[in-house]
Amino acid sequence: MKQKDRNLKNNLRDTGRTDSLADFLAKTDSSSSMDSSSGGNFTRNFLLISIFVVLGLYVIQDISKISLNPVTSIVNSINFDGYSEDLLNSMNELMVEMGYADLTHEELTELRNEGVTATYISNIRSLGFTDLTLDDAVRLANAGVSSTFMAMMIELGYDLTIDEFIELERADVTAYYTSNIHDLGYTDVTTDQLIRMQRIGVTTGLIQSLQEERGEDIPLEEIIRYRISNQ
Repeated sequence: MKQKDRNLKNNLRDTGRTDSLADFLAKTDSSSSMDSSSGGNFTRNFLLISIFVVLGLYVIQDISKISLNPVTSIVNSINFDGYSEDLLNSMNELMVEMGYADLTHEELTELRNEGVTATYISNIRSLGFTDLTLDDAVRLANAGVSSTFMAMMIELGYDLTIDEFIELERADVTAYYTSNIHDLGYTDVTTDQLIRMQRIGVTTGLIQSLQEERGEDIPLEEIIRYRISNQ
């Protein structure tokens, strides 16, 4: 009887223990799962590294050798200064028509960067400056001389050179200011007087006040001297 009790207790104790085979299989499944996960991570990391290496090689190589036709066509059609090939080609056609031949795309780009376009040159040439050089066009554009300003001054009766237009613009003499001086009776005002008057601050209001005090025929030189003496 005692022996049976001991056997029963042993059987109950064995039943409470973990099945060694089940434990082995569970550990094997867990290990396989971890190996599979590690293998997946390794493969993914390897692919990412490979992609970065390939991209790096493309960047290092000449971009023109990249065999991506859409990208290559876009890169080739756009000038790195922001002007498309089509725009430069159209500009070149107009320049050739005006007699400015053999200009490279680099030279056309430099002109546009200076503010000189084919339209700008055409407008100035239409004012009578048919022998306009590219250097003079650049000088005018750099000084801020517009073809509209030139046309207005010509309309007011001034026959000016390129240098004189540049000098007027740099002195802030506008066609509007000049026209107002004409309206006050000084239609023969010279460009030199316009520049001097503008630089010392002779306004149309001042001229009108002096005309009321001293007569409408007060000379401009007297007005200039008055302004200098009453700074």
